[in-house]
Amino acid sequence: MTISNRVIRRGLAVTLVLGGIAVADDARELTWDDLIPDSRMIEQPGDDSFDGAFSLPTLPTGVVEELDGVLVKIPGFIVPLDISTEGKVSEFLLVPYFGACIHFPPPPANQIVYVTAEEPLDLESTWEPIWATGELKTEFRESDLAYSGYTMAVQATEKYEY
Repeated sequence: MTISNRVIRRGLAVTLVLGGIAVADDARELTWDDLIPDSRMIEQPGDDSFDGAFSLPTLPTGVVEELDGVLVKIPGFIVPLDISTEGKVSEFLLVPYFGACIHFPPPPANQIVYVTAEEPLDLESTWEPIWATGELKTEFRESDLAYSGYTMAVQATEKYEY
């Protein structure tokens, strides 16, 4: 009995998809607030001419060191850093809202994850949010668009359903 290459490829694809689902199931699901440390806030100087109603909010800085090396799953939008001629992306910024990093100022570094994908992703639309799953690292990275406080080698992605 001979097994065709097509059957082998389909079996491999199913294995990879199911493997990605298993990785995602084991991951700690995060929100963007989880990336902001509680104890590291910059206080804005008070302005005596206002009663505080118009004062600037505190700005979060730093990263949550306890997340270093943790397998996480986080939703966000892709801001591509390099796009191949085939429309595939292997490096991108994952950001909490559409348009971040394209319009200035970008979010704080702890609200941006610098993501690398060993297997490039099809860039169908940057309008659609995704779930990204991988090991989160508390590493500072600089790109042409923004600074990021976290990095991730993505292991699985999936469409984010509202």
